[in-house]
Amino acid sequence: MASPDTATDFPVCLRLRGKRVLLIGAGNIAEGRALQLLETGARLRMIAPQATETLRRLATEGRLELLERPYARGDLDGQALVFVATDDRRVSEAVAEEARALGIWLNAADEPDLCDFTLPSVGRRGAITVAVSTSGQAPALARALRQRLVEQISLHHVQLARLSGWLRERLPRGPARGRLLRLLVEDDIGGQLARGQRRAAWARLRAELEALGEQRP
Repeated sequence: MASPDTATDFPVCLRLRGKRVLLIGAGNIAEGRALQLLETGARLRMIAPQATETLRRLATEGRLELLERPYARGDLDGQALVFVATDDRRVSEAVAEEARALGIWLNAADEPDLCDFTLPSVGRRGAITVAVSTSGQAPALARALRQRLVEQISLHHVQLARLSGWLRERLPRGPARGRLLRLLVEDDIGGQLARGQRRAAWARLRAELEALGEQRP
């Protein structure tokens, strides 16, 4: 068992659609955070004395709520998650203190000792997300590794992910479905698709689906 000093982060992918998320700060770093959060469908509120033009435009379009004023105690009420992106350590500490009291998880940019969770370097291609974390120790290295990994994701992989999701929604759970989904990514159906042998791949997939149908009670 790892000691508190050597414990590693536990990686998760949060589903924030419809969740109330607060972001304190509205500079360039906060803008990047905001754009990522909006992609998730979160209900985003931002608080900062000043905001970038992009953030003001997004607020005008109704995509986020922007309060151009300093943070005040009580701002965290009703929030599911809190982010701080400010260069004022005192503000970050005050927000962290309130978050701890309310039991709300917090991430503070460039303040790893105040964080309940860290943000990996993320790249997306369709349904595929690549995230590289160094537990907040080397963000530049995480970005470099993420770029290399994303370059390995081709349109073929994106299509396989989409096809796999389609099959998972329509086929009954069980070993037979698991076997078919593995064939999509192993050097079988997936290999045929990768080599451009689409007709052979689809013929094999149809045969597997027919066999799966025959196994149903």
